[in-house]
Amino acid sequence: MNIKRLISGVLLAIWISTSSADVTLKPFQENSLQQITDDRKNQPFLLLLWSIDCPPCLKELAQLQQLHNQFSASSLVLVSTDDVQIADSVEKTIKDFQLEKLDNWIFSESIPERLRYAIDPAWYGELPRAYFYDASHQRKPHSGSLNTVTLNKWLNKTRDYLSSETFSNPALNVVKK
Repeated sequence: MNIKRLISGVLLAIWISTSSADVTLKPFQENSLQQITDDRKNQPFLLLLWSIDCPPCLKELAQLQQLHNQFSASSLVLVSTDDVQIADSVEKTIKDFQLEKLDNWIFSESIPERLRYAIDPAWYGELPRAYFYDASHQRKPHSGSLNTVTLNKWLNKTRDYLSSETFSNPALNVVKK
């Protein structure tokens, strides 16, 4: 990574984190997926990719709004595929759906195809897109809207896992319920 990219990434992270006191949008870069999985070692989680211009994505956010309070904030990761230049609109959407306590990211490179490839070489950008990660981080991709039954089934499975384990991860503020 060259120094200009590193500096611009740091400045972008500072700008995003200070642009709203209520929502923290982390800049999603080529190595971000590795950071997300490293932060959730041995923990299942759901990675959801969405956009403010995607009506089915907004329906999923509404479903998550109803469900997310039952589960650990670290078990749900939202990645906006929108351009970082519209971060204010992304933050507003997250606030509108009361999902600001989740781990929220936004694409932050000028070539989104590179980020999509870093997530999944077989993914061509269709939204909504979800990845169900189990505790060993084997993942199942899902294109299209998730229905409430599928979300509840996975979230209950995740809750059962989290309640059967004793751990605390201060980096994620994860505490056994």
